[in-house]
Amino acid sequence: MKKLLILLLFLCCSLQADILKLEGYLGKDEIKKAETSIEQLDKENASQLVVLVNSSSGELGSVLELAKKIYALKAQSEARVIVYIDQNAVGPSGVIPFLADELLISHFASWGDIPLGSENGISTNLLRSTVKSFINPKLKSKETLEVIAAAMIDPDTQVVDQNGWKLGTEGKVVSPQYETLVMNHNQMVELGLVSQVLSPLDFQKNYRSEKKSEALASEKVVESPGFAKELEEHIRFSEDGNNLVGLIHVDDKNSQISQATWIYVKSALEYYKKKKPKFIILELNTPGGEVFASQKISDALKEMDTQHDIPVVAFINNWAISAGAMLAYSCRFIAVTKDASMGAAEPVFAGEGGKMVSAPEKVNSALRADFANRASFFDRNPDIAEAMVDKDIILVYRHGKVLRLDNEDKIRTKGASPDEVISAKGKLLTLNTDDMMKYGVANIKLSPAKVGLITDAERTAGKWPASKMLLFQDSFFKKIPNAVVDEYQMDWKTRFLSLLSSPAVASLLFLGMMIGFYVEINSPGFGFPGSIGLMCLFLIILSSFALEVANTLELILLLVGVAFIALDLFLIPTFGILGVVGIVFFFMGLFGMMLPGIENVDFEFDTQTFNAAGEVFVQRLAWLCGSLVMAIVGMALLGRYVLPSFSGFAPLILAGNEEDREEGYVAGADPKTLPQPGTEGIVLATLRPAGKVEIDQKIYDAITSGSYIEKGEPIQVERLDGSVVIVRKRKSGE
Repeated sequence: MKKLLILLLFLCCSLQADILKLEGYLGKDEIKKAETSIEQLDKENASQLVVLVNSSSGELGSVLELAKKIYALKAQSEARVIVYIDQNAVGPSGVIPFLADELLISHFASWGDIPLGSENGISTNLLRSTVKSFINPKLKSKETLEVIAAAMIDPDTQVVDQNGWKLGTEGKVVSPQYETLVMNHNQMVELGLVSQVLSPLDFQKNYRSEKKSEALASEKVVESPGFAKELEEHIRFSEDGNNLVGLIHVDDKNSQISQATWIYVKSALEYYKKKKPKFIILELNTPGGEVFASQKISDALKEMDTQHDIPVVAFINNWAISAGAMLAYSCRFIAVTKDASMGAAEPVFAGEGGKMVSAPEKVNSALRADFANRASFFDRNPDIAEAMVDKDIILVYRHGKVLRLDNEDKIRTKGASPDEVISAKGKLLTLNTDDMMKYGVANIKLSPAKVGLITDAERTAGKWPASKMLLFQDSFFKKIPNAVVDEYQMDWKTRFLSLLSSPAVASLLFLGMMIGFYVEINSPGFGFPGSIGLMCLFLIILSSFALEVANTLELILLLVGVAFIALDLFLIPTFGILGVVGIVFFFMGLFGMMLPGIENVDFEFDTQTFNAAGEVFVQRLAWLCGSLVMAIVGMALLGRYVLPSFSGFAPLILAGNEEDREEGYVAGADPKTLPQPGTEGIVLATLRPAGKVEIDQKIYDAITSGSYIEKGEPIQVERLDGSVVIVRKRKSGE
């Protein structure tokens, strides 16, 4: 009786064999897990292995390596191999049944065409020899299996029925030449290859197990952590206290990302560095915008996560198009609403007639690489990111993986598993919500749900319970206790700096500075026009540092230029040489501040176009040149028509060659009408060495021989050099 119980227990254990499942696409990752299971069973000297096959595609080289390990297990441990074909053992998986000591099939099974879909460069002879070596020589069906192996591998082989299947030309053709053999379930049964025909349910009943081999594989193979684990790892919250959550909006669907957006996001991130929220939500609903500004925002978002340990969750609330996609890729996690879209990031520029045309390959290539790098930063597929930029990239979804193809001819349109085209040639890639989830771009899909309304008081204060946001309907975020959203709201300083960052406003400031300084230079003393000019200059410097486009060198150049001009006017007479140098330095520093990204500008000579930084540079340069032309025209009009009309300026302005000689004279007048040598007067505007003098109640341009003469000092005309009045200081007693 005791021996009978032991025998029953042994039989029961045999039926509870471990099942190694080979299903779907058999790629390197899938085969690696299976190999780990085989290695563990080999160590345990397992006596039996049950393999379930249901696959029609894979990598032939990887499957052959797995088959060799199974064969080694049989040889070393004398393990019995049972193979169950559940529907398909077609393509590379067709190798596995040749290892079977016992073959089981489902009611509708297919087996054959081993090279199907394989791109491995394995010769037919080598493959045929390898597969035949797997066949158990003790099987009665050995010769038939060798014929089948040849026909399943070599399409040039013909199989005929001559009281059994054989290779040849005489007899009933079973598998014609030029076709690789695929057998159905009836043929396998008729040839006596099958021990039993079982439904999948009956097979599971007879060979059910706790999947010990799969458990062993999971212990050995280090897999990337699941999304839930990743959330728990990076978003750590308090179980007892309050959990602060930051919120940044880039969600005006009608406006584009610009330098003003960069100032807003930069200020928000500085705010949250002090507040230390558990994480930040970046809400996106944008059509895109400036690449240069987006790159700076993207870098700041990544730095917030990696350097300050505050992860950012992109919440795509409808649109993350073009530069918006770049911002989404810069966040560790991406959550999407049901109607979200992301992609279409091809760089464009204004062509003839203002028509927007695609950027040249050099610009496209740079942005394509940039997108790929930003996608890869948080382990997203770089090929998908590149396809959003380049419409010539072809992507397909094959056997659960995204593949990049060289040309359209490689797209599989036939067979058991045709390709799903993700990005066709000639079209930019834009993904909807389901696509983003399927291809691993997004992590969380948020279905429409009823949430509490944010009150006006809460919106004004910028704080409300996190449960009033759709993101917190997700299971992970929903369990965060006492979560409060702290929305960053721009104060007046940030709004003011955002306004100054506009190229139009910066150009107006430049215009105001030029006009203000011109009027002040043409007026004795220091007054209101000079104050306006200095105020405009200060605002230009302020906006440049707010945008982080100015550096210390540019400020030094500007200040050195101002110092040189002051030295030339007030201390060291250099006859204008030092002043000219000062003006050059001043404008070098000023233009460096007003033209951001100049160090990153790259020009494509073949296509006569700039890169992203170059586009911003050219845009601002156009505004600056326009304002410079307007300033020159304005100064000319002011000097000729406007300033003389003001009574306060009348005694100070040279009116020109007027017909009415009583209005005054200029240095360019007829020398006979100018004050003659020996005539006395006083200095009206300090001579350094040029300036203005008053002689006989009339104003003249004058110059000294090199010395400085302060305002109010008596002078005497020394000589006339053409129409130039040269004076000297009149000594006491003369």
